Amino acid sequence: MIQRLLLLAVAALALTTAAHAQLMGNTLTAEWRYPDIGSAIESHLVTVSAGVELPSATIVNDSKFDIDIGDDWVEFRFNATSNWSNTTFNGWHFHDTYGAVSAITGYAVDSYSAGVTGVANVVPGYSADDFWADFGGLAIAGNGDWIRMKVTFSGPNLAVTNLVAGQTATITVTGATANGLVGVGYSLAGAGPTTINAGSCGSLTVSLSLPIKVLGTYSAVGTTMTTSSGVPAGASGVPVWMQALDFGSCTLSNSLALTVL
Repeated sequence: MIQRLLLLAVAALALTTAAHAQLMGNTLTAEWRYPDIGSAIESHLVTVSAGVELPSATIVNDSKFDIDIGDDWVEFRFNATSNWSNTTFNGWHFHDTYGAVSAITGYAVDSYSAGVTGVANVVPGYSADDFWADFGGLAIAGNGDWIRMKVTFSGPNLAVTNLVAGQTATITVTGATANGLVGVGYSLAGAGPTTINAGSCGSLTVSLSLPIKVLGTYSAVGTTMTTSSGVPAGASGVPVWMQALDFGSCTLSNSLALTVL
């Protein structure tokens, strides 16, 4: 799929329309809001990339954590004991600065390390262009602990099951353009970002590193595309990054970082 797009780009270099489905490559306004959601004690303009967007040294009101943002997640990584006081609101609010991200449909705790307690106290929220979480009552044991928040969006959603060496994996994309075409690409090298010109879809920043390989382009039945692919017998332990493109809306899916079992 991505190779096909690169070939199309040769004939369509004049097209520059941006099409970003998720956070990667987009700009967010990140604010620590305290003691209520309407009060920002610091504000940062960040572009989501492969690096850590807000290292602890850049966070004005604390130095106990970094904030790393991926295509569809935000991870708070701690370097010391941390206790978040209970107020009306004590947490980080993120805004889609230029309105380039697909409509946000959810924000929730995804995972966390053993040293994080009080997770039941986390209160997340979202709107079409914003997502936030009140961390009041959260307690962090020390260095190396982390909590990851998951962001969900409207548009295509990619899922992969049974990625097992020697077996057949199932790849599903939901929320695609009805009866349209969906391409699936993958990389064994990393999560990008890589910017390409995608012909009629314009400029795309994909969450895949070069070289990007094509799994295929498939037709959706209704708004769901499902296909299967054999997994090589000797691939156990191999990391794989995958992403899909809905050609009907020129919208990228979420990206997946997977490991062959």
